[in-house]
Amino acid sequence: MGKLWKHFKTICLHKKYVYEECKACGLLWQGIVHDLSKFSPTEFVPSAKYFQGDRSPISKEKEEIGYSKAWLHHKGRNKHHWEYWTDFDDNGNVTCVKIPFKYVVEMVCDWIGAGKAYSKEKWENKSPLDYYIAVRSGRHFHPETEDLILKFLNCIKEYGLEEFHDMAKCGYGYAYLQADYDHPGMCP
Repeated sequence: MGKLWKHFKTICLHKKYVYEECKACGLLWQGIVHDLSKFSPTEFVPSAKYFQGDRSPISKEKEEIGYSKAWLHHKGRNKHHWEYWTDFDDNGNVTCVKIPFKYVVEMVCDWIGAGKAYSKEKWENKSPLDYYIAVRSGRHFHPETEDLILKFLNCIKEYGLEEFHDMAKCGYGYAYLQADYDHPGMCP
C-alpha cells in the first residue's frame, strides 16, 4: 500500500504545480484537467508498481520490461506531450505536426511541474532548459514548435517564471507571439 499512496501523492503534487503554472499562463481549464488519465487503472496501477519517488515510474517500467503500458495509454490522451503530435510517413520516418500554442504552453508547465515534484528544493529557473537539453536527442518537434519551446525555456532561465507567464498569455511586449506562431509571416 505504501507505493500506491506515495504515487498518488506525487501525482497530486505534480498536478498542483502544473495547475498553478497553467493558471498563471491563463490556461485554467487545462490546469484543472491536466493528466487526469494518470488516475485511470491502465496508468495508475503500473506506475504505482514502478514508483521510486525521484523520477517518473514510466522510465523504470521501460527499463524493466522494455516499454510502458501506462505511457502508451498516457501519450495518446494528453495533447501536451510531443508524441501525441507525431506520426510516421510511408517510409517509417517520423513526421512532426506543429503543436498548437496552448499545448506548447501546457507542455512547458508540465516540465516545470514534474521538475518541482521530483527535484523539490533543487528546482531552479534553469531546470526546464537543462531537462530539455538532456533529453532533446530523443525528441521530435516541428521546427516552429521547437523554436517556441526554446523561447519559453530561455525566458524562464533568464527572467523567471513570471516573465514566462506573461509571455504565454501574450501580455505586454508579447502580444505578437501566438499570432506569429499560429500564422508565421502575417505579423508586422
